[in-house]
Amino acid sequence: MDVYKYLPQALAFYIDNYRLKEHITEIRLRRNKAVQLTVLGKCDTACGIVLRDNELEDIFYKMCGGSRNIYDDEISNGYITLSDGCRVGIGGEFYYNASLQKYILKELMSLNIRISRDNVFFENQSILFEKTVPATLVAGPPHSGKTSLLKLYAQQLSENFRVVLCDERNELYTENINCDVLKGIKKPLAVSMATRTLNPQYIICDEIGLREEAEEILSAVNTGVKFICSAHGKTKADLMRRPNVRLLLDSGVFEKIVFVAQQQNRFFIKDCTDV
Repeated sequence: MDVYKYLPQALAFYIDNYRLKEHITEIRLRRNKAVQLTVLGKCDTACGIVLRDNELEDIFYKMCGGSRNIYDDEISNGYITLSDGCRVGIGGEFYYNASLQKYILKELMSLNIRISRDNVFFENQSILFEKTVPATLVAGPPHSGKTSLLKLYAQQLSENFRVVLCDERNELYTENINCDVLKGIKKPLAVSMATRTLNPQYIICDEIGLREEAEEILSAVNTGVKFICSAHGKTKADLMRRPNVRLLLDSGVFEKIVFVAQQQNRFFIKDCTDV
C-alpha cells in the first residue's frame, strides 16, 4: 500500500508484517495514543506504537504533499484523499471562518486512514451483469464494499456505454476504468456538468443523501441518463428513513437496489431487489 510511505518506519514495518495484513480496513493515528488498526471489524492496538505530537503533524504534512493549502477545501470537510484512493478522516479542533465561509483546522488530533482496495471480488457478482444493467442503488453498512462495487460497475459498463464518474472524494476513478471522470467537484455540480457537456448514458456517484444531490439527480434523469449510486443502509426500511434517498426511490430514479455485505473479508451480494 502506498500509505506506508507516510508512516514512521517502525509502524510501516509492523503493518507490513502483520499476520492479518490483507484484512486491515483502517489505520487510526491519534496524538499521544496507541496506534489502532481495524481488522475484520474489530479494533487492535497490539502494536503498542504511540505517535507523539510532531509525528502526527509530520505524517499529515507528507500526506498533503508539503502544502496544506492545496487541500483546504477537503480539510474543511474533515478529510483528504491520497493519490491511491485512500480517504483520511481528520479529527481535531476546527473553527468557522466567516469570510471564507468554511471551517478551518486549528489543531490536528487524529487521522483515520481508510484503506482503499481495487479489484475486490464479490462472490456472486455475475448476477448483476447477466442482462442490461438497470439504474441501481447500491446499499450497505460501512466497509461492506459499496465503493468497490461502484468501481466494478464502472469497469463493466465503460466497455459498452458512455460512463461518467462523479468522483467528489477522489475514491472511485482508477487508471483501468475507461470512462470520463469529474474529480473533486461536489456531486450536484458534477452531475449538472456531466449531463450538459459529456452526454453520458450512465452516471456513477458515491454516498448520495443530500437534498441538493437528490434534486440534481431528478433533473438529470429527465435527460435519459441512468444512475448507479450508493447510500448507507442495511435494509430498504433504512433507506426509506432517509428523506432524500426516499425521494429518489419514490420518484423511480432507481430500478433496483443491491445490498452488499462483508464477512471475514469476503464480499458478497446480500440481496438484489426491484424497487
